[in-house]
Amino acid sequence: MKPRVEPSEGITTESTEALAAPTDLAAFHAQDDVLGGTETRWSARAARRGVTSLVSRWVPTSVLEIFAADVRSLAALRIVLAVIVLVDLAGRARNLLAHYTDDGVLPRHILLDEAGILRPSLNWIGGTTVVQTLLFGITALAAVALLVGYRTRVMNVVVWVMVLSIQNRNPFVLSAEDALLRLLLFWSMFLPLGAWWSVDSLRDPPAPRVSMRVLSMASAGLFLQIAFVYWFTVIRKSGPEWRIDGTAIYYALSVDQITGSIGSYLLQFPALLRVLTFAVLGIEVIGPLLLFCPVATGPVRTAGVLMIMSLHFGILLTMMIWVFPWLSAFCMVCFLPSWFWDQVMPQLRAVVSMHANLGKRFRSTVASVAQAWAAPRWRRLSTGESAGPLLFAASTPSAYADQRGVAHPAHRTMPWSTQSRPGPENPMTVMRSSLAVNLFAFFFLGYVFFMNVTTVSDYTMPTYARPLGELLGLRQDWSMFAPAPRKVTDWFVIPGTLHDGRQVDLLASIINRNPDLIQSVSWKKPPHIPTTFRDLYWVKYLLALEYGDWESRRLYFGKYICRTWNAWHPDGPLHLQTFQILAFKERTVLDGGPETSEHRVLWTHRCR
Repeated sequence: MKPRVEPSEGITTESTEALAAPTDLAAFHAQDDVLGGTETRWSARAARRGVTSLVSRWVPTSVLEIFAADVRSLAALRIVLAVIVLVDLAGRARNLLAHYTDDGVLPRHILLDEAGILRPSLNWIGGTTVVQTLLFGITALAAVALLVGYRTRVMNVVVWVMVLSIQNRNPFVLSAEDALLRLLLFWSMFLPLGAWWSVDSLRDPPAPRVSMRVLSMASAGLFLQIAFVYWFTVIRKSGPEWRIDGTAIYYALSVDQITGSIGSYLLQFPALLRVLTFAVLGIEVIGPLLLFCPVATGPVRTAGVLMIMSLHFGILLTMMIWVFPWLSAFCMVCFLPSWFWDQVMPQLRAVVSMHANLGKRFRSTVASVAQAWAAPRWRRLSTGESAGPLLFAASTPSAYADQRGVAHPAHRTMPWSTQSRPGPENPMTVMRSSLAVNLFAFFFLGYVFFMNVTTVSDYTMPTYARPLGELLGLRQDWSMFAPAPRKVTDWFVIPGTLHDGRQVDLLASIINRNPDLIQSVSWKKPPHIPTTFRDLYWVKYLLALEYGDWESRRLYFGKYICRTWNAWHPDGPLHLQTFQILAFKERTVLDGGPETSEHRVLWTHRCR
C-alpha cells in the first residue's frame, strides 16, 4: 500500500528503455528533456484527437492541483487526528464506569441484542472497569504512536478500529464530531501520513521524492468527504430561520446548555446575528468551492482553508461543544497546498527569525525544523566517463548552479536509491497509490456520496448495501442545526425520596459520582445550565433519553441511579426509595419576549 513514485506521466515504455543507461552528459540532457517534458499521457492522447494544446495541458494539471495532497499537510493531519483522539479519550474516561461498563447506564447485552455484528466493538469482550480501562489504554498508546509517526499505517488502522469500537459501545454519547473523526481516520488509512515529520522517516528514510504531492482516489476521497459535511449540511438547512428570516444564529445561541458567555453576550445584537446567519451559509457554500478551484489553486485554496477555520473558531468562542470546532477547524490542514509550505512558511519563518528574541540554541532548532519541512530539490552527481546508472542526491545546504547555469535553491539532503531516476521538477510529477488502493477508495467514495444523498432526497440505499456502512462506520448524517436550530433550552431534575421522607435532587451526585453533592429539589431554571451536566457526553446521553423512544434505556439508567446511590448509602435515612426523571424545556422567543417553560416525566422508578 506504499505510494509508488512516478516521475512523469509522459514516460512510455520506449522512452524508459532509451533512458536505461545514458553514458554521457549530453545523453543525460536528452533524457532530462523527456523526464521533465510537459507532455503527458492526457496531452498526447488529446493531441492525437486534435484537441488544442491549452486544453490538453490544463485538464490534467487542474486535476492534479485539485486532488493532490501535500505530504506535509498529511503529516499535519496525522498530528491533529492523534491529538483529538487523545483529548476525546480523556473526556470519555471520566465517565468510563457509567458509559462503558455493565455496571453503568447501558449494559452490553442491550446493544448486542439490537445491533449484533453490524456494529462490532472490541469493547464487548468484557463489561468490567478493568477491561474497558485496558482497551482505552491501548487506544491511547496507539494514538501516541500515530502522533509521532511510529509505524504510522499500522497505528492508523489500530486507532480507527479502537475508536470505532468505543463509539459502537455507547452510541448515545455520540454526535457529529464523532462521525467526522472516524471518517477521517478511515480515509487516512489509504494515505501516507507517515511520509513526513515522523519516526518512520527517521528510522527508515524513504527514497527521496521528486514531488511532495500524493494523488490518488484516497486523497480525492478525503477532500470530498470533508466537503460533503458542508454541502449536505447547507442543503438540509432549509428552514426560514436560515434562508429567509436570518434568525438561526440567534436561536442557536439561545440554547443555554451549549452557549458560552460570549455567545450569550451577542444575543443583545440581533441585527448582527442576522448578518452572521447568512455569512455562515455563505462560508459553508463558498469555502469548500475554493478548496477545489483549478485557477491559482495555491493561494485560493489557502484562503478557503482560512475561511472555514474562521467559521469554526467563531463557534469555539461562542459555544461549548467540546472537540467539534477543534476537529472541524484543524482537519482543514490536509487541504494546505504545496504553495503554502513553499511560499508562505518561509516568509513566516523569516518574520519570526527577525522579530523573535530567541536563544542561539532555540534558533538553531527552529532552523532545523524549518529545513525539515522544505521540499527537496535534486541535482545530478557526475559519474565521469564510465557507463552505469546515474546517481542523484539532494542539493546541499548552499545554493548551487548546474552545468547549464540553472540555479537551484538550497534544501535539506535525503538519500536516493541509485535505481531511481528523478528528473527535474515539473508540474505533473506526483506520487501515486497502487491500483488496488485506488479501486477500494473509488468504491468507498461512491458509497459515501450516495449515503449522503439519502439524507437530502427520497433515494434510499439498497438493503444489501446498508450493512457495509454500519460495519465500517461509514454512516453519516450531517444535520447540524438543520433544518433549523433547536428553539428550546433543556435541563433535568431527578427528585428522589429518601428513607426518612426527604426529597433531594440526585442529578449532580449521580453524573459526578460524588456522594457529597446532595442538593435540594428546585423547579426553577438553573442560573448556569452547562454546569448541571458536567460535560458534553452527559448532555448527549440525557437528550437522547428525552427525544428518543427508549424505554429500556430509561429503565437501565434508573437501575444505575439506584445502584450507585444506595452503594453510597446502603442503609439509614439516606437510602433511596423512589425517584423520577423530569425533563424541562424553555422555549426561545424572539425580541426578548417572555420565555415559556414546561416539563414532563420521562421515567418513574422504585429501587428494590
